[in-house]
Amino acid sequence: MADFMLVLVKNAWSILNEVRRYRKSRERLTSTTKRLGAVIRQMEQGMRGMERRDIDRLTQLVQNLKGLNEANQEVLDKNEVLWWNFCLLSCFRSKHEDTYQSAVMYVMFEVLLPEMGGRLIELESRLTNDGSQTMAAPAQETYSNIRPIFTKFTVKLGSQSHIMDKLKIMLLTDRGSQTLNLYGLPGSGKTTLAENLCQDKEVRDHFKDSIIFETLGSQIQSNEASIRLSKIPDSKLLVLDDVWPACENIIEDLKGKRPGCKILVTSRYQITKVGTRCHMELLSLEDAEALFLHFVRPTEIDLDDQGIRQMLLQIVEGCKGLPFAIEFLGRNLQGKTTEEFQWVQPTLLQGSILDSHEELLAQLQHWLHQFVGETPRECFMDLVLFPEDEKIPITSLIDMWIELYKMDERGIYAMTVIRKLTTLSLVAGVNVRRTVQSDLDNYYNHHFLKQHDLLRELAIRINNEEPFEIRRRLIIDMFGNQRPKSWPHRHQQQQQGIDDHSLSCFTKWFGDPSQLRGKAKILSISTDQNTASEWCDIQADDAVVLILNLKTTRYTLPKFIEKMRNLRVLIITNYGLGFTELENPGLLDSLLQLRRIRLQRVSLPYLCKMKNLHKLSLYMCEVQKAFENNPIEFSEAMPNLVELNIDYCKDLVKLPVGLCNTITLKKLSISSCHKFIEIPQEIGNLENLELLRISHCVEFKEMPESITKLKSLTFLDISHCTRLVQLPDNIGELRILKSLYMTRCPVEKLPDSIVHLEHLKSVICDEDTYPQWETIKSLRRGLCVKKAADVDLNWLLDDPSSSGLNL
Repeated sequence: MADFMLVLVKNAWSILNEVRRYRKSRERLTSTTKRLGAVIRQMEQGMRGMERRDIDRLTQLVQNLKGLNEANQEVLDKNEVLWWNFCLLSCFRSKHEDTYQSAVMYVMFEVLLPEMGGRLIELESRLTNDGSQTMAAPAQETYSNIRPIFTKFTVKLGSQSHIMDKLKIMLLTDRGSQTLNLYGLPGSGKTTLAENLCQDKEVRDHFKDSIIFETLGSQIQSNEASIRLSKIPDSKLLVLDDVWPACENIIEDLKGKRPGCKILVTSRYQITKVGTRCHMELLSLEDAEALFLHFVRPTEIDLDDQGIRQMLLQIVEGCKGLPFAIEFLGRNLQGKTTEEFQWVQPTLLQGSILDSHEELLAQLQHWLHQFVGETPRECFMDLVLFPEDEKIPITSLIDMWIELYKMDERGIYAMTVIRKLTTLSLVAGVNVRRTVQSDLDNYYNHHFLKQHDLLRELAIRINNEEPFEIRRRLIIDMFGNQRPKSWPHRHQQQQQGIDDHSLSCFTKWFGDPSQLRGKAKILSISTDQNTASEWCDIQADDAVVLILNLKTTRYTLPKFIEKMRNLRVLIITNYGLGFTELENPGLLDSLLQLRRIRLQRVSLPYLCKMKNLHKLSLYMCEVQKAFENNPIEFSEAMPNLVELNIDYCKDLVKLPVGLCNTITLKKLSISSCHKFIEIPQEIGNLENLELLRISHCVEFKEMPESITKLKSLTFLDISHCTRLVQLPDNIGELRILKSLYMTRCPVEKLPDSIVHLEHLKSVICDEDTYPQWETIKSLRRGLCVKKAADVDLNWLLDDPSSSGLNL
């Protein structure tokens, strides 16, 4: 009788779990259907007044979305559990889940990817966000500098609140001009005010969250800006941040093309073609003191002491009400002694940081050398190697610093430096996906940094002060079809269209001016489709790092690369639209010291031989052609590969079987490759593999049994593989496995052998499998089991601006 009751209780518990899963899947699909319907209605309303070609394009899109939503509703109608069909509960749940996944995939690949390119990252991040805390601020721009409006903590400052109120009145009333210009000194808080303005509830309600924030910057030309802006969706409020004189003429064009759109422009200079201009005033002394005290706390000095208070006021007065200088100095003085405060005071009393732009940069340079140690200061300088207003991948920095400064391979010290720079306001953190495991396994593929324009100018200034003969970083910005016989002198820079910091690289060449020679350890080259590949011949025998920043659909590697015998790190990033097709990668064959490569938005034609390559990172690349049609086996091309990262590679379907013969491989990570379906059975050959990540791969259905042969595996992540319904029966043979992450992985029953994972210490799962793990936890001492938060598509309507979906 007892056995019968036990079986009965188990069956009842199983039924209750199935009912709970059914309700959860139905509620999620119902919510998605409602939200998608609301988005469709918003699109139809937004089409009014658009040009005919845009209407035709969106009409088909709307019809497709309607068909998708009708199919969703049909599934809901036909798969509802009633008393007479209760036995079909499991079948109906599967229908709901499959339909939900299909809807997500359609929106991602058929709607958003063609329309917004790389913004898929932020969209996919919101679809799969685990809701955990990160080291940095919320995600910012993900493509073409379109970014979500986010809440930034600020001190309430009365002297600037009236500017906010004035702009609000102009934006919210029809009587105001269509275009507004907020102008002021660099670092005066224009961007912060514009971001907070867009986050204001009254503004969001008035514009119905149809807001787009676009950063242009000093390096973009008018024609490029026009092309970029033509690619973004229509909105009711468009914010153009950091507009320079070269792009003034596009403002008038935008007024005609977006008649129902308010346009807010921030700039350092007055934009003459804008209807209404508003000056960004500096802080009053009272507000400046409040801001300084906010950033300087906690501190060991007695702020109530009259003498110290007077000293602080003099420091604040020296900042002349410039918020950037106040924050920079306040953060760097946090926790410092009275003597260090006293040391700063005289330098601020000697002159005004507002006398000139050079005076401001000189003061910032003085503070940088005073407060920041040598290694963090060098790392800060390395940020200038990447284009202005673009995200800087943290993994690229880690790769560079490991080779340049001999930091540890796991990147622990590198992250310590990055957090130090963030704390000191020298850089801002950006994260395109929040993952629970990023801090646990040193996985930072979705983490990026951003640098304030003023700090970038500071780094350029410091870099250009060094004599060329000993310059550590050589930065070359070449845009346009220029192939001069000799490099121009400084007085020719305006005629040639080469900016000052690039020109300084060309004024002290040794010998033949057509051949550049230098002792730089880092070479950064930025170029576009109009620059000939043979534009120059560089001798960079000492270079350890080469960074290629591209804006072109095809790129031929310059021949001087094959002579870079000491090159250890190669970073190639396409910042334009689509992919850059990389030609002649065979030049890399001769680089025997090359250890780390990172490619982003690059189409790889084939794999070349890189015998000593240790790490290969492919981010948003086209890779399947190289994997399938390669004339040599993967293990022959990269026989010493230790780490392979593949992220957001939409064409990846399978891994090459030859990869499984690369027995040196220790880390294999595949993330957000939505067509990826399987791992080769031969994966068991990777006897040294310690980390395996197959995450956010929604078509991945089966984990091969041969995975149990990975006797060195300590970390396994199969999170968000939503079609993976079972684990290998003999998974318990992974005896030294320590961490297992399986959030949103619909495994109905854990294998019996899982109790043999005697070294397992950390599990992250979702609500469905949590009860099973709780049972195992009671048998396994020291096992930590965490539940991840659930997500859905509610953000589609709640916060469309944050994903760029401004339809």
